[in-house]
Parts: sequence; C-alpha cells; structure tokens
Amino acid sequence: MPVFIYEGRDNQKQIKRGRRLAASAEILGDQLMKEGVIPISIVPYEVSRSPWLAFKAKLFEQPISLDDLGIFARQMYTLTKTGVPIARAIKHLADGTANKTVADALYGVVDQLEAGEDMASSMESYPRVFPPVVTNMIRVGQSSGRLAESFLRINQYLELESSTLKDLKTALRYPMLVSIAMIVAIVLMNIFVIPAFANMFAHSTMQLPLPTRILIGLSNFFVHYWGRMLLVTFVISGWIYFYLKTPNGKFKWDRFLLKVPALGKMIRGTLLLRFSQTFAMTIESGIPLIQGIELVAESMNNEYAKRQIMLMRDAVEHGNSITQAAALTGMFNSLELQMLTVSEETGELAPMLEQIALYYKRETEYDLKKLSGLIEPLMIVILSGMVLVLALAIYLPIWNMGQMMRGG
Repeated sequence: MPVFIYEGRDNQKQIKRGRRLAASAEILGDQLMKEGVIPISIVPYEVSRSPWLAFKAKLFEQPISLDDLGIFARQMYTLTKTGVPIARAIKHLADGTANKTVADALYGVVDQLEAGEDMASSMESYPRVFPPVVTNMIRVGQSSGRLAESFLRINQYLELESSTLKDLKTALRYPMLVSIAMIVAIVLMNIFVIPAFANMFAHSTMQLPLPTRILIGLSNFFVHYWGRMLLVTFVISGWIYFYLKTPNGKFKWDRFLLKVPALGKMIRGTLLLRFSQTFAMTIESGIPLIQGIELVAESMNNEYAKRQIMLMRDAVEHGNSITQAAALTGMFNSLELQMLTVSEETGELAPMLEQIALYYKRETEYDLKKLSGLIEPLMIVILSGMVLVLALAIYLPIWNMGQMMRGG
C-alpha cells in the first residue's frame, strides 16, 4: 500500500502535517475529513526513489513477533465478541500498539475497510505483518460469520507456534554456541597454533605421523588460501540463499527437512498439527470441503506439505474420500488414516481432527525434549573427536622423538 504525505487544516485553523498509509489519495482525503482535517495537499511519498532511505527504513523496521500477533488476535477476539465495530476496534488497537510497523499496517487495514474492502483482503496487503495462515483463517471466519471464533483460534494457534519456536530455540541454543566456539577454535588453531607447532619439526628428518601431517597440511592450506576459501564460501552461501527463495528450491529444501532424522519427525508433527487445527475449523465453519482444503494448503509454511495437500484437494475433487486422498499424500501414517476413516464413517470429522491436533501437540513437545537430549551427546562426541585428533597430532611426534633419543 502506498504512503502519502498530507497537509491539512483542522477545526481550530491549525496546520496538520503527517505521513500515512492509504489505498489512494482520495481514501486518505476522506479519512482526514472524517477526522476533522480539511486536506490542503496529499502527495505520494516514494521511499524507493532513495536507496539510502529504503535501506534505513528496512534497517530500523521493528520486527513482528508471534507474540505481537497473538496479543492482537486475543484483543480482537474480545472486542469483536463484545460487538465493537471491526474498523473501530482495529483503530483502537493501532493507537495503543507500541510496534510502529504493526501500527502502520493496522491503520492501512482501517483505511481499506472504510473503502469497502473485506478484512482478509485488507490484511493481505501487509504480508510482512500478517502471514497467510492468519489471513486465511480470517477469511474462513468472515465467510462463515464466525469472525470472533477465528480470532480466538488464531490466538491459540500463534501461542502454540510461539511456544514451539521458543522450545526449539532453547533446544538448539547449546549446540549453536558450541558450534560457534568450535569454528573460532579451529580458525585460531590453524592461524597461530599449528604453524608454530609445525616449525618445531621443520628441520627434523623424522617421519611425522599421519595425523600430524594431515593437521599441518590443512593448516598450510588454510593459511595460504583463506581468502579464496572465504570468497567461495560467500558465493556458495549467496547462491544457496537465492535458490531457496525460488519455488523449486524451497520445495526441495522443505522436502529434505522432513527426511532429516529426529528433526524431520518434529517438523512433520508441527505441520500435521496445523493441518488438523485449520481443517477442523473450516469444517465447523461450514466452508465447502474443496475450498476448505485449499485454505488449509495456503496456511502451510512448508512448500512440500502445501503441494501434497493440493494433491489431496485434487483427489477429493475427483471423487475420492478424505482418507483415500490423505493416503495419496504420504504424510499420514496408518493409525492417523484409520482415525480419519472412523471419523468419516461416523460423521465426526471435525472433533476427530481436534483430537489429532491435541495428539500432535503432545508429540511435538515430546520430540523437542528428545531432540535436545540427542544433540548434547552428539556435540560431546564431536568435541571429544576433535580433542583426540589434536592430541594425537601433537603428542605422537613428541613421543616418537623421545623414543628415538632413548634408542640413540
């Protein structure tokens, strides 16, 4: 949505100036008139014309956390439940939001709502603030007339996502710190320690042990070619980053993550938790089945899972049952398929999906604890291996020299 700089005069003949998001200059003019400000000029503010301003705006842009969105959803649930008009409720929350990025987006949503747009479409104009899962849940709620419940479910979903993310960060904090320490130690050893150690044996006619030769060779390579290594690392990292931004790259990466031992199982559980929650909501809201599955697919943040669910949609569209369609995706095990079969036969699909969601919630929490328990011993083994190789490389030649001196 464009940004406009406006100047106007209020009821006390005071000049008012500011900058605001709006769908168009006409909409902003109407908004200012409603606020008692007579517009004098409204001109577009093109930040993109100045690379420095664009960079500065990006650099100092406040990040949007899941907790910020969760608080917004919970407050909207309360205000909507009590009958406060949507536009007024959002404007009230925007006035009280400390995060400027979120506040600007909410003001923009209010402008679009007053221009006749629906809430989901208005939120879609701000994908950096409102992810697809949020906008699609809003669309489900406004289509079924259960918008307040949609906000409640969004809050529950975001709280669960935030809790899972925090648990994951906690589980990975120790291995990340250890990995950084290992990298720093390896760099320092290759630059300072090993070259000094190699000089001790530079003029020796003794055959150095294999671990020592390997360590000295790696150090020499690192010292002489560190610039090229840094350049190659930068180029490869950049290529990987931009490739993963492409649809095909993201699809392959997301599919690979699901195959990683331990981590893949946890990611799969998180995806199926989201699938079950969102699908149950669409069914309870009375959304047509095909449209509901499409909304579920759009809520996925995993490209592989999204494509598999769209295959499920195609299978249902061609007359297959939900269980048969789910089996084609390869994402469900036999127990889950059996639960879907029973729920379809009894007509209790939504309650069963809720139970499946609770099951995956417990499984994800357990997998996070298990992942943390697996990573720590693995890091200890890697560290022990590094210390062993270093000890062998340093002490074996010293030991051999001692043996030669005693023998001589």
